[in-house]
Amino acid sequence: MNTDELYTYILTAFEGKSFENIILKKNNSEYKNSFEDEYRDKIIEAMNTEEYSKVMNKLAKSFLTNLAKGTNSSKFTKKQCDDILDIYHKLVENIANRDLSYEKIALDHFTNVRNYINAYTSGEAQASATTEYSPEFVLSILDVEKSELNGKILDIGCGKNGALVKYLRNQNLEAYGIDMECEDSETLEQEDWLVKEYPSDMYNVIISNLTFTKHFNEANLEEQNDQECIEYAQAYMKILNSLKVGGKWHYVPAVTFIEELLPEDKFEVKNSFVNENVMKTTITKLK
Repeated sequence: MNTDELYTYILTAFEGKSFENIILKKNNSEYKNSFEDEYRDKIIEAMNTEEYSKVMNKLAKSFLTNLAKGTNSSKFTKKQCDDILDIYHKLVENIANRDLSYEKIALDHFTNVRNYINAYTSGEAQASATTEYSPEFVLSILDVEKSELNGKILDIGCGKNGALVKYLRNQNLEAYGIDMECEDSETLEQEDWLVKEYPSDMYNVIISNLTFTKHFNEANLEEQNDQECIEYAQAYMKILNSLKVGGKWHYVPAVTFIEELLPEDKFEVKNSFVNENVMKTTITKLK
C-alpha cells in the first residue's frame, strides 16, 4: 500500500466524512465496508514500514496547512506539530485495536481533531462583538448589510430584553428573537435553541452573536460530550435549512469543523477575523 493511497483513504474515511454522515444523515456503509473488508488490514500492515512515517508526516503537514489558511497563522511550535502527529498516531492505534468499530474510531478521531482546532482558535481572547454593544455595532461587526434586512429576521440568543429585535422592529422590519432568558411575547420566544423547531425556508436573515456557536464550541471543548456535539450539529443544520434561498446566517465565533463539511453547491461559507484570535462567519443558502 503506497503513501498516496493510504493518505487519501485516511482523509476520506476519517477526516470528517464520518461526522458528515452524522450531521447530514448520510449512509456511511461505503467507508465502513471498505474499512472492514480491506483497509483495516492494509493500515495495520503498513504500521511497521517506511510508508507509515511518510503518511503520518503528510497528514500532519496537510493539517497544518489547512489550519494556517483558516486562522491566518504562519508559524507553529514543535509541540503543536508533535500534538498533531499524536492525533494521527492515536487514530492508527485505534485502527489496530480490533475491538473498536469503524464508527467508534471515526468519531473519536473527529473529536480529537475538533478539540485541537477549537483549542487553537479559541484561546483566551473573546470577540469584540458582545451583547453589551449597541445593535448598530453588532450588525456592523457581523457584516450585516442594510440591504439584507428584509423579510423575516431571527436573532438566536437575543438576550433577556431582545435589544436587536426591538431595534429592527422600530425600523418596521419583521424581526423575532429566541432566548432562554426572555419572556414570551409576539416577537420574543423563550426557548432552548437545541429543541426549537426551525421551519424550512422561513428566514431571510439569521443572526447569532456570541451565542449558539460560542456554546457549541465550549461544549465541545469542556466536556467532550459526543452526544451533545451531535445535538448541536443537528440543530445547526436545522437552522441553516430554515433559511430561504439567498438567505444568510451571520454568527460569531466560527465553527470551522462543521463549516468545512457543508456541501458547496448548497451553502457558501465566508470567514473573516473579528480580531487576531476570533473568526466570524456568514453562510448563504444557495438552493
